[in-house]
Amino acid sequence: MINTNESDTAPSSAAGQQPDPARLRRQFANQALTQLVTTAVLVAIAFGAGWFGNSYVNRDRYVSNPNELIIHQAWNDINNNFVVTSNLNQKQMAYAAVNGMISTLNDPGHTVFLTPEQYSSETATLNGQAQIGLGVELSGGDGKTPLTVLVVFPDSSANRAGLRPGDEFYAINGVDVTHQTSDQVRQLIAQQGTKTFSLTMYRPSTKKTFTVNIARGPYTVPNIATFYIPQQNIADIQLFQFSSLSSVDLQKAITDAINNHHVKGIIFDLRDNPGGLLQESVNAVSEFVPNNAANPDKVLVVKSRTSTTTYTTGNALEQTQSGSSIPIDVGVAAHTPVAILVNNNTASAAEITAGSIHINRPDVHVIGQTTYGTGTVLQTYIFGDGSALVLGTEEWFYPNGTNAYHKGYTPDQPVTLPSTVQPLTPLVATEDNLTYAQVQQSGDAQLLKAISDLNSGQ
Repeated sequence: MINTNESDTAPSSAAGQQPDPARLRRQFANQALTQLVTTAVLVAIAFGAGWFGNSYVNRDRYVSNPNELIIHQAWNDINNNFVVTSNLNQKQMAYAAVNGMISTLNDPGHTVFLTPEQYSSETATLNGQAQIGLGVELSGGDGKTPLTVLVVFPDSSANRAGLRPGDEFYAINGVDVTHQTSDQVRQLIAQQGTKTFSLTMYRPSTKKTFTVNIARGPYTVPNIATFYIPQQNIADIQLFQFSSLSSVDLQKAITDAINNHHVKGIIFDLRDNPGGLLQESVNAVSEFVPNNAANPDKVLVVKSRTSTTTYTTGNALEQTQSGSSIPIDVGVAAHTPVAILVNNNTASAAEITAGSIHINRPDVHVIGQTTYGTGTVLQTYIFGDGSALVLGTEEWFYPNGTNAYHKGYTPDQPVTLPSTVQPLTPLVATEDNLTYAQVQQSGDAQLLKAISDLNSGQ
């Protein structure tokens, strides 16, 4: 570099005038220093480029774990040597590798890998945003049981087409899907985009198949559905999932039931609830447990590899639109008779809620079947293409020190529904405007047991 700043150069000499020796020495010194710095920078760049280049070419040498090295070697061998190059798909290879690693963790239904589309849909659901689909919640499709509709959401394509809980998938555009997995069927439906296609379903209650023309469209998963059971003075409140602000809607539903309908009891339906946000579970438990500000009740304990955190009813917080959290009113139904409904698909935050309420309030019966058995708290790691690893990084424990991991929570009043009977949810009961006689004829023994308990004061 040559410095062209005029204050540091020798002035032109006038006739008969000698240059200033001191100024010339400073000029030469500055030039030498500049050249030295420049040379050092270029050497550093060259060295760095060589180091990084060598690291990339010989990256396997820097993998300290020999098992991790196997992954690198397999990736390189496949990419460099597999003969049918048209079958090489590096994204599918990467996704399959991640799913393969997850399968060894024995955390089914919880730790999961999500494609960018799946992660976007999951995020929209938890944030209460609209998403595109048929508007149903499904179960089965595992090779043992048919892919079956659990819930049909309001104002959805499925609702307008007349689909009902219990309907089984039979064919898409005339192609039999009865032996396909749930993922395969979902992919077939997603491939239709928003075009209309034919969907053939089997309805066990009538033992008939029927075909509808349907298209994927926008729908929103509600947080709450409430059905006031005729002649019983009982509110049946269903919480679909623990999404953002679900506990706020739950509090509104409870308050309305107690203050405006003067109910004598509440059925809290958590059947087929897949869980959701931990904080919303803490908030929900806090609505049913007496609020002792000086000595709040324990909701759960969360343990990571390095730390332990205890959540109490005093940790009940509402997330505001600005992103901050504020304390909320709790204990709204703390002295109201309550019965909780659960089944094998009650999972995660829903398991926390059911078990914690029952442990803190033994007078609250849990009715139904042993819950799913998740016992981890999830953290999401986003990858460069928008896909995500949702990983169990903590374990949670009930207030009495037990957990549900691979065991589930066992109801104190076990009641099993026949395979031919679908739960009668508040959503369906409200849509059909059922009478009490129709509720009794529904075959939902779990719901009827809850009504009986609340009527008898058990």
